[in-house]
Amino acid sequence: MIRSPAAAVLAGLPAGVVDTWCIPLRPESPALERWRSALRHDERAEAARRRVAGPAWAAARGALRAILGRYLGEPPESLRFERTPLGKPRLVGREAPRFSVAWREELALVGVASDREVGVDLERELEDADVSGLARDHLSLLDQAAVLRAPPERRRTVFFEAWARHEARRKLHGLALEDPLPELDETSVVIVRALNVPAGWAAAVAAEGSTWRVRRREVAELGEVN
Repeated sequence: MIRSPAAAVLAGLPAGVVDTWCIPLRPESPALERWRSALRHDERAEAARRRVAGPAWAAARGALRAILGRYLGEPPESLRFERTPLGKPRLVGREAPRFSVAWREELALVGVASDREVGVDLERELEDADVSGLARDHLSLLDQAAVLRAPPERRRTVFFEAWARHEARRKLHGLALEDPLPELDETSVVIVRALNVPAGWAAAVAAEGSTWRVRRREVAELGEVN
């Protein structure tokens, strides 16, 4: 459902725009420690439980706080999160902004909208992935055909681009891999668009409605980043 945004509250996030933030998680960046410092106690505990992946998860979560705090004009550490019944994160007591986050060890991706649900996905093009088998097991018939018909040197890239689109749509709804996509009525539209990311990665953003555009934001807008 597309919503009327609280335009006076969400600084710089107009209706009909989905902002995307691609965030390098470089260990040497001083911004990572600043972002992690905004985490609440339960988030620090979650990062500790994740062990090897914990530092990247914490940096991505902290960056999400910095991004949302920027739109709301509030300290990042003051924000509180909850989950929908399907497990999608959202801000406690707020209709907007709507957001989605994806992360891997070296990169994070955040999508934000003021007036519609959004989902993002980010994938590294893994060399050992069984792309033909995964396509047959999980992708639509159209995407399966695109993967299987792609030239061998392009097949892996085509698969991960399709997988990112597939997962972005699922994350818009808050669905796990094994959950079926919901039946949409004839008035419901979800558009999925590919995003430009560094070589060796694939990314996509999904959002409700057809009259929206992607606006790429730069991580330097969050403050001092080296």
